[in-house]
Amino acid sequence: MVENIVISGDTLTGKTMVAIALAAILKKKGHSVGYFKPVGTKSYEHSTDTTDVDEDAAIMKELLGLEQNLTCICPVVRTKSSYDELIRIGYDRLMRMIEDCYEEVSSGHDYMIIEGTKASWHLMHVGLSTPKIAKKFNASVIIMINFSDITAIDDILLHRELFLREGVENIATVLTMVPPMLKKTITDEIQPFLKQQGIELVGTIYLHRELFSPTVREILRALDGEMIVGEDKMDTLIDQFMVGSMAPENALKWFRRAQDKAVITSGDRSDICLTALETDTNLLILTGGMGPDIRTVARARERGVPIMMTAHDTYTTGHIVDNLIGNVTADNKEKLAIVEKIVADSLDLDVLSL
Repeated sequence: MVENIVISGDTLTGKTMVAIALAAILKKKGHSVGYFKPVGTKSYEHSTDTTDVDEDAAIMKELLGLEQNLTCICPVVRTKSSYDELIRIGYDRLMRMIEDCYEEVSSGHDYMIIEGTKASWHLMHVGLSTPKIAKKFNASVIIMINFSDITAIDDILLHRELFLREGVENIATVLTMVPPMLKKTITDEIQPFLKQQGIELVGTIYLHRELFSPTVREILRALDGEMIVGEDKMDTLIDQFMVGSMAPENALKWFRRAQDKAVITSGDRSDICLTALETDTNLLILTGGMGPDIRTVARARERGVPIMMTAHDTYTTGHIVDNLIGNVTADNKEKLAIVEKIVADSLDLDVLSL
């Protein structure tokens, strides 16, 4: 009999990272592990003219060496073309697609990792929220929560209530992006409190640069950009992103507040570029398809700071790079090894009796 594990949580909580680590642990124990994402979102990088593909499904298919087609590993792919795209298909047809594909992709596996939607409550309007999926497949649940401070406890309890409403009771949580200073608080206070609420703490993933900070190479790929200076700095980590759109005198004060950052600004703002280069900046991202002037290039080379150019506007660029926090791609073998090591070491599967 296949044992199902649903991984749920908001956007950028590390669902795919935990799926990767969990699969690695179970495989080392000799188990056969499959992956299923009932409903995903179209990735314009991986999709073709005839097939809509979810990025997480594409990554997990490659990592686990799954034989099934992506259209079955993730049978329902939203294109965000309209609010009612799934309503028009209807619950009955959507659920048949999900059930048929699950039966195919789960065949021969001991464990199935089922990844939820971007938030537990998404797709309530068509009866396909993650709690309903968990109930449908009689799954254990791991709730992913970014735990920047103790107010995140309420997020955990909210997610728990949604699952309890559907009759799902085997609920655990993984806390992610936890500041190291909260380690004692997590151990002495948060974990006992959660246990009293019927929620087991499976693991705590503390803030770790190599785990959560993207490299220049990952940013370049995401932005479909072009390197102007600094091709030898592709593995440099970027901890923060700052948009430079203010007057230079105000920008200097702002830029001095952050280290190991990338500054995003229009290519024609040489004043902002030069100001950023006087602070602890690891990357300049120039938007609008406009390259830097000679002074900026000369100063960047002098300071050893890479410059990247993208055709995207500043707003779009900022949105794209924000989604790179904790991002994992199948071709980044070093990042995958880090994920498997750090995240796997952070998980206590004995809590789930796996």
